[in-house]
Amino acid sequence: RIRISLVIVLLCSSAANAGFLQSFIGSFQECFHPTPESHASLAKIRKEFNLDTVKLRRITDHMLSEMDAGLSAEGSSSLLMIPTHLTAVPTGRETGSYLALDLGGTNFRVLKVTLRGDGTHEVQQSKHRLSEALMAGSGAALFDYIAEKVADMVPEARGGAAATPLGFTFSFPVQQTAIDAGRLIKWTKGFSCPGVEGEDVVGLLRDALARAGVSVKVAALVNDTPGTLFAGAYKDPAAAAGLILGTGTNLCYIEKARRIPKMVNRPFHRLPSVATWCIPPYARPQADHIVNTEWGNFDSCGGASKVLPRTAYDEGVDKLSVNPGSHLYEKMISGMYLGEVVRQAAAELIARGELLPALKSSAAHAFSTPGGFGTEVMSTVEASKSAAEVQAALGKAGVAGASAADCRLLQGLCRIVSTR
Repeated sequence: RIRISLVIVLLCSSAANAGFLQSFIGSFQECFHPTPESHASLAKIRKEFNLDTVKLRRITDHMLSEMDAGLSAEGSSSLLMIPTHLTAVPTGRETGSYLALDLGGTNFRVLKVTLRGDGTHEVQQSKHRLSEALMAGSGAALFDYIAEKVADMVPEARGGAAATPLGFTFSFPVQQTAIDAGRLIKWTKGFSCPGVEGEDVVGLLRDALARAGVSVKVAALVNDTPGTLFAGAYKDPAAAAGLILGTGTNLCYIEKARRIPKMVNRPFHRLPSVATWCIPPYARPQADHIVNTEWGNFDSCGGASKVLPRTAYDEGVDKLSVNPGSHLYEKMISGMYLGEVVRQAAAELIARGELLPALKSSAAHAFSTPGGFGTEVMSTVEASKSAAEVQAALGKAGVAGASAADCRLLQGLCRIVSTR
């Protein structure tokens, strides 16, 4: 407050600065203070999206209960609570050069990483966007495309004699049976490629690399959430959890093996490959074990929720998704879906003539077509400091000529969804 007061005093020290300050405050008010009409339009929506302390405590208590249930037995919780075969985090002293492949959403990356041993690292990377056709096409086509991009990053590995080590970050629910093997349990984040669920994804990647003639050794499979934990721990070994808030959402954390009954009680005759979970170093009574919660599916039991305060807009997003009834928590907070939540609410305001009334026909495509108002546009609108910036963002979505009042109303809607 003192710093802000000093800035105001300095700005007002001359007539010119006083004029600038008045203009600045006017722009600030235009951006952040909706008209009474738009305020009334948003009142009902704001109430639906409001989260008070009572609701948050109910969600917290239920999540803790679901975590305990998921640690105890398979199929007893909306949280898979998957043991990862990872029992320690980096110290920051590790060194070497490695390849990394990061597949976790609509974008994937191929990286060359050099660890310096002092908690710092150097990264070269290429980033690629996956088309909807690849996300829904055959698994072989998806992995062949990925293998080609790996070859582009390390052309020296094509036909090379010495295999370059690669770590594969695969950010989907996997039943991992070894450090370099794991079967996909279920696609999420809009993927639906047939021929992958139930299969070893490392094996599929190795086959694709072989078809491309790329000499790369897939040495480790890891979910992006433990990968995030490792990256944090390399800089600060005290890191104890990894959180993903991107295309999807997930959390992993360090748990005591003695608190994971299902890991100790697993029947060997059904899954002999995981017998190592029950012997050192995996399950000493006090040993640490990194657990992947897969919390995007929290409180998603047959399409119904016990504590998540889902709105009609959330239900609309779920119905249009490739996995209705699943990952309801993820659909409320992650990047793949936030823009769609806004679109559903905005479409209702447009239908009532309260938003973009003069542009009903031109706004129809962006706000009546699923995916027509993406999270990237939503984020830009939310962060905009003037109506002109909002109009520019809407232009990218195919909507031109929005009034200042429309911009304020849409920005308010974006902030309500984002805040929730």
